[in-house]
Amino acid sequence: MKLANRMQSFTSFIVMDILERAIALEEAGHNVVHMEVGEPDFELPAPVGAAMVDALMRGETHYTHSLGTMALREAISRNYLRIYGVEVDPQRICVTTGTSAAFVMLFGALLNPGDRLAMTDPGYPCYANDALLVGASTVRVNPPLPDGSRTPYCLTTEVLEENDLTGVDLFLVSSPSNPTGMLTDEAVYRWLLERDIPVISDEIYGRLVYEDATPRTALSISDDIIVVDGFSKAFAMTGCRLGWIVAPPELVGPLNRIAQNLYLSPPSVAQWGAIAALEQCDDHLEEMRSAYSKRRERLMVGLEELGLKVAGRPRGAFYLFADVSRYDSDSLHFCRRMLDEAHVAATPGVDFGKNGTQSFVRFAYTRDLGQLEEGLARLRRWLPTL
Repeated sequence: MKLANRMQSFTSFIVMDILERAIALEEAGHNVVHMEVGEPDFELPAPVGAAMVDALMRGETHYTHSLGTMALREAISRNYLRIYGVEVDPQRICVTTGTSAAFVMLFGALLNPGDRLAMTDPGYPCYANDALLVGASTVRVNPPLPDGSRTPYCLTTEVLEENDLTGVDLFLVSSPSNPTGMLTDEAVYRWLLERDIPVISDEIYGRLVYEDATPRTALSISDDIIVVDGFSKAFAMTGCRLGWIVAPPELVGPLNRIAQNLYLSPPSVAQWGAIAALEQCDDHLEEMRSAYSKRRERLMVGLEELGLKVAGRPRGAFYLFADVSRYDSDSLHFCRRMLDEAHVAATPGVDFGKNGTQSFVRFAYTRDLGQLEEGLARLRRWLPTL
């Protein structure tokens, strides 16, 4: 069988390789502490489950509009007004089969073969592979490394000016970012818009922020910014596969056509659960956010006591990006050994790019404090053996 040429550059998602190896170890009888995959360990909120069961019993199991039910699109619109004070026309909202589908749809609508998508390095690896599917290439923008006076791995206008963005057709900003948890200042969006560079803002972690940070949306800056968000992280609904795009009006029609052909419609039953999430689950979200904040503090202290220095203080998401060079200069080698020998799973920094990532590892604090303590204890016993 002859594969498409693009498959030579289409990389695996290393975190999933790690997860699959961890599952194999568990099937062989080993206990693994999971700090690799960015999946909340919280149960589905009760109102979400109840709404989905009710929808199932009502027979809401058929295709919906390709961009989602109007009931959900209106609920998302109300949520923007309630949380952010921003008015969004429900007709601009496109419900998608997870945010993964959102990026495939957007790149299909906006990027031609040979076009250039800009993103930060390190950054979420699936962006580049999704762009590759439509024949586009990726331009990596390198924020400062954690070795100077500037905030490490933080995208700023100064960073933008230091990088050559000539010929960039689309810029993707993730805030809070994966894998570092850094926030992006509004000035970055304004800088890009002033230079007529179209912007996508990935806000999937937008409501999981800590300390004095408040939830923000780039829609408060300009309606020309395309926003992607979803239910997986903030509402522990990863398996429900629902996200959304807020698009300029002229983009909605093309996105609709792509959705019709690739996905037909988002999952029907899950859409009713999503309405309940937006309207009934603020307390649950706050409980999760508070728990993550405590986990972040404990894991930061624990890792640094072990000589794994965290790159900056993350303000959002649920990841720590830690330097393991004291023990190994190859993060992939380090993570494989850590999993096989200590039975602790984490993601090598090389999954996210090449900007100083070789010696960094992403630890997800998506497990309870007891599991994090067990993971730290295992590392405390294992690291001296390296």
